[in-house]
Amino acid sequence: MKLRSNRMPILNQAAIWTIASLIAFSLSSISRSQPQVPKENSVHFQGEVRRGDKFEKEIGNNLAFRLAPDEYGWNIEVGPTKGDENFTNCVNTPVHGITAQQIQGWHFRTDDNTEARKPRDFLTAGIGAARPFYFVVNSADEAKSCNDLDKVLYIYDEENPEHKKAMARWGTLVGGKGSLTITDFTLGNLMPGARAWIELLKFNVTILFLPKPGTKKTSKSK
Repeated sequence: MKLRSNRMPILNQAAIWTIASLIAFSLSSISRSQPQVPKENSVHFQGEVRRGDKFEKEIGNNLAFRLAPDEYGWNIEVGPTKGDENFTNCVNTPVHGITAQQIQGWHFRTDDNTEARKPRDFLTAGIGAARPFYFVVNSADEAKSCNDLDKVLYIYDEENPEHKKAMARWGTLVGGKGSLTITDFTLGNLMPGARAWIELLKFNVTILFLPKPGTKKTSKSK
């Protein structure tokens, strides 16, 4: 299920802010509720990719981190090593519009593409700033998360039982979190009125696999 579509009807401003606040609160709760992650459950690596090329790195648990190319840069994905599913689709915000998972050259240029934006005006994180993301670890959890997110977004009655259940469940199936930090990039297509793209991208990535809620580490018997 792809939720990055334009099927969302026009909502009034109050409804948009309510939904955004609820989702942001849910995601922040994920981090607070998870136990400390053992070092063996973390993955760190560096990478470099050129325009149009796909970057892929196995991270364990039959999963791979990917940078999927498009015309202007790349999209951050995590999915199975065999297949093209993206397990970040339904557990990250914002659900519509520009997200931290999109690495696009024009995010760092003015609207008319005549000069660089000031760092405070970047549309997504620049060099040295982390781009956080969450993911589930299998197709079943992806389907459940997408189903819950649909109900959060498109059942507008906050007292509806299905809406309430979805709000309580959404995000609880997250099995990992990560961050990508750009260390350097080179932009291209710097013509007025055009959209800039990224010619070369260098980056660091950290991945953390999270224990399932309620899972406790047991000590080995002597």
